[in-house]
Amino acid sequence: MHNGMKTSMKRVFWILVVLFVLILGTMFKLVAYDRQTIASNSYNARLGYGNEDFKRGTIYDSYGNVMAESVKDGDSYERVYPYGEIAAHITGYTGSGATGIEAVENFALLGLDSEVSQRVKNLFDGNELTGDNVYLTIDMEIQELAYDLLGNSTGAVVVMDPTTGGIIAMASTPSFDPNTVREDWSELSTDENSPMLNRATQGLYPPGSTFKIVTALSAIRNIDDIDNFVYQCEGEVELGEKIIHCFNSRVHGVLTINQAMAVSCNSAFASIGDSLGASKLRETADSLNINSDITFDLPLSDSSFSLSMFSNESELAETSIGQGKTLVTPLYMAMLISSIANDGIMMQPYMVEKITSGDGTVKSTTVPQIYDTVMTADEANRLTEMLIEVVNNGTGTAAQLSGYQAAGKTGTAENSGEYDHSWFVGFASTDSPKVAVAVILENVSGSERATPIGGKLMQAVLDKLNGKDISTNNYTYTTSVETENNGDDLNSETDIVEDVVTPEDDYVIGSDVLNPDNEDENSTEETENNDDINGGDSEIDGETSAEEEGDGLPAVPDTYTDEYGHQLDLVNK
Repeated sequence: MHNGMKTSMKRVFWILVVLFVLILGTMFKLVAYDRQTIASNSYNARLGYGNEDFKRGTIYDSYGNVMAESVKDGDSYERVYPYGEIAAHITGYTGSGATGIEAVENFALLGLDSEVSQRVKNLFDGNELTGDNVYLTIDMEIQELAYDLLGNSTGAVVVMDPTTGGIIAMASTPSFDPNTVREDWSELSTDENSPMLNRATQGLYPPGSTFKIVTALSAIRNIDDIDNFVYQCEGEVELGEKIIHCFNSRVHGVLTINQAMAVSCNSAFASIGDSLGASKLRETADSLNINSDITFDLPLSDSSFSLSMFSNESELAETSIGQGKTLVTPLYMAMLISSIANDGIMMQPYMVEKITSGDGTVKSTTVPQIYDTVMTADEANRLTEMLIEVVNNGTGTAAQLSGYQAAGKTGTAENSGEYDHSWFVGFASTDSPKVAVAVILENVSGSERATPIGGKLMQAVLDKLNGKDISTNNYTYTTSVETENNGDDLNSETDIVEDVVTPEDDYVIGSDVLNPDNEDENSTEETENNDDINGGDSEIDGETSAEEEGDGLPAVPDTYTDEYGHQLDLVNK
């Protein structure tokens, strides 16, 4: 045989050997390392198989309440979800594909690591083939309350243990019945309200005034002597090509940074952001992992913060008060507020507590892990002081608790819909934090608010931890027909942010600037009105204090008339 041919044959031989080894290696990797990922992949056809002779594992909450189980139906098993819509976005469903815990823990629930041995053993003793059981950190009593509090609103709630990252409750509305997905599929898949979307983890929203927490942290880090910060709020401020309004252009007067946070002064925080600059604000946002790819037991959308050193002054102003291009999930906001409660330590969020075999043997347990240290304990304490003011004397009084001190931040986020989104993030109690919440209500009107929902949930969790039977107490609330506006209110006739226009068109209902072309006339009227106010006390949320102390009270009366004879109302924010 020609030497050249021998050489070619050897080359082909070794190429085939290498390819064979690569195939074996790939198969080993698939079996040893990727099998769980494949078992839970949404493209895996087995997720849609019925469990004819195999009893799928049970999903429990942290107290052992059954959230999903397989029940014998003739010769096969039927998957049953006792809580239906209440926990649908957590458990998910199986049978017509799979979602939720049913999908991500499919490997364990099918008992795939022991299926072969079980089938061999079944040939001799006829024992039932069973999957592993999954225990969650969820407390179904709190979960039911969260779902009930959301009611008919579209929105989401996340309740978290800030010290461990364990999810106590996670509700999203509208929801769906996992027991009847196959029958309801045509309607569910075309519903414009997207009931199958888990808004707690996959919904992306502008954070509104809850983002002022980030701006405040950046100010703490970058503005010298922040405790002596003073801002004169005139109801609005022009930055770049935008006019930033406080709610209904309300004039808050002289404010410290604590007071600015308490009354959620847009003008103050937009100005703070402007003085910080885009780079510093971006640096703070990045340190809080807003742009990080955070992992979770369920599918999680990535929050995003797009401000950069090339952003203009208008973008910076909008971003500083939570508008602009910033988008966050409720779960991320729960992580952020939890990090403040936990002395600056952001915990890895998780929902799967442990996995046990059919006979109760614990096969794996989740150990709480630190995701990142995002701020110092001193910074967290300073933010806590501000957020206590929000709850005690500011926009978050509806989150005040009985027997515990809460801290939190309200928010209103403008959007393209008819009404604004309502936010609340908070934690309690401040001396020993045990619960953190994030609540978002989409396009809400009237007296519907996120803040009391957050307050009721924190109260219920703390009461239960202290041995109270929360099933016998009233943790729900009824929205009143008329509620005094005392915070980050909704549906203002004045946008939070508007483009700068010519002076004659820059007319805002409730603004103290009526017509810049007649400044002297308006100045006289404003002086007279201020004298009226400063001559007495104004009341907010049942507390009385004077304007000259700089506590953020109105600098104009509740009603007045412009030079055209229009009567203008100043809504109490």
